[in-house]
Amino acid sequence: MLSQLLPMLAITFTVFVLFFVFMGIGYMVKKTPLRGSCGGVAKLMGNEKCSYCGDDPNKCDSIIAEQQENALKAAQLGKSV
Repeated sequence: MLSQLLPMLAITFTVFVLFFVFMGIGYMVKKTPLRGSCGGVAKLMGNEKCSYCGDDPNKCDSIIAEQQENALKAAQLGKSV
């Protein structure tokens, strides 16, 4: 039993470590904090207010469009975002 458990624990631990390493690399590359979405677990738990978009799903779309526009302008200036 132990001979079957140890490899499974090692694989699970390795997957979690890789997950956090890639999340860290993604954060360093994009320089933006992780954020939740409108809906998801918070909505299931009864928290109806979305702190990111203020319960306006159109605002989420406009923020994404604004970020893409700023990235395009920065790329034209030769800077990375």
